[in-house]
Amino acid sequence: MAGERIALITTRSVGENERDVFLRESEIRSLISTLGLNIVCHQSFTLKKENSVTFLGKGQVQEAVEWARAFDAEEVIIDAFLSPREEMNLESAFSLPVSDREAVIEAIFYQNAHSREARLQIEKARALYEKPRLIFREANLSQQRGGVRGAKGEGEKALELERRTIEERIKALDRELETLKKTRSIQRQKREKTGIFSFALTGYTNAGKSTLLNRLTKSEVLAEDKLFATLDTTTRSLTLPSSQKVLVSDTVGFIQNLPHSLIEAFSSTLEEALNSDAVIIVADASHPDCVKCFDTTMETLSELGARDKVKLVVINKVDSIYDDISYSYLKSQGVETVETSMKTGEGLDKLLAAMERITDEVFETISLRLPYSSPILSELSRKEEIQDIKYEDYTILVKARVRRSEKKRYEEVIEE
Repeated sequence: MAGERIALITTRSVGENERDVFLRESEIRSLISTLGLNIVCHQSFTLKKENSVTFLGKGQVQEAVEWARAFDAEEVIIDAFLSPREEMNLESAFSLPVSDREAVIEAIFYQNAHSREARLQIEKARALYEKPRLIFREANLSQQRGGVRGAKGEGEKALELERRTIEERIKALDRELETLKKTRSIQRQKREKTGIFSFALTGYTNAGKSTLLNRLTKSEVLAEDKLFATLDTTTRSLTLPSSQKVLVSDTVGFIQNLPHSLIEAFSSTLEEALNSDAVIIVADASHPDCVKCFDTTMETLSELGARDKVKLVVINKVDSIYDDISYSYLKSQGVETVETSMKTGEGLDKLLAAMERITDEVFETISLRLPYSSPILSELSRKEEIQDIKYEDYTILVKARVRRSEKKRYEEVIEE
């Protein structure tokens, strides 16, 4: 698909701020570039009111068609969410495949999905996207549509949908995903039983979450300078300077106007943020609109019910700050902030210290004198961090770091 000639159409509202328009257009260009496509022409139209038939006005459609033909475009991408009817009518007008913002983001997700679960999730999202569009198409479903969606495995999926209805496929995907969800839930429960504190890295796409995970844990998680490089949750173990072990999970990045079908499809993956002990937001100080990126992240976390878990903001790429005013905004959110540069390693020691302070709110060091016959020592070994142990004549003196919520239970057992 690399090298496909794209006619890009963006819209703006009457009187909209030019900076906002520029940043939004830059983002859709980055999304298209991530797919390896070539934008041969770009038109921006002021939209007073959406046309329910063709989204754009009649004259605007005519002008766009002429431009697309003049530049020999092979596909049209519109930075908007089109209804099935609007999409069908525009394809008829252009005589070319037409894709909207949702289709572009879905194509990127499909391109970067590596695990079985991620592929199933994106297939479900695409099936939900295609379902209402089927009634507007007269072409045989086994024929490849072309365009952003058609060139990314659409033929294979169309053949399957020809044998079984799209509703049956969605049900089958739900069953498979539910099985995987149960497996991951069991794995999570096993982790939770160990009592290990967990952090979830969240933030706007390409903010540097994977690179941060690699720096912290000395691992080699895929970290590329492109949008949505990470779709699969990756969890690694980290030993803090105090010797306490914690878990750190990298999660899928967020983006403005992320289609709800993708939020729903990846809800199980995003559960890592919801079920973690603390959420760390990674913000990109070099992004031209880092404030909007941060606000988008907070809004998405609110949708997930994980906003209250935000304990730390890591302002990354401070060696390339784009805007001092936006930078100051990030530091004034009422949440502890740490400034870092994963490129140079700056701020890593401060980040580790901040993570320790967060765990200190949950953990406390206690000393217990146990009889040799006590099963508590075995439990402490499994679930807590033993810092020191001394074997005396008749008892064992144990110094352990335990969750404050468990402290009373341990002490009561000893008193019995």
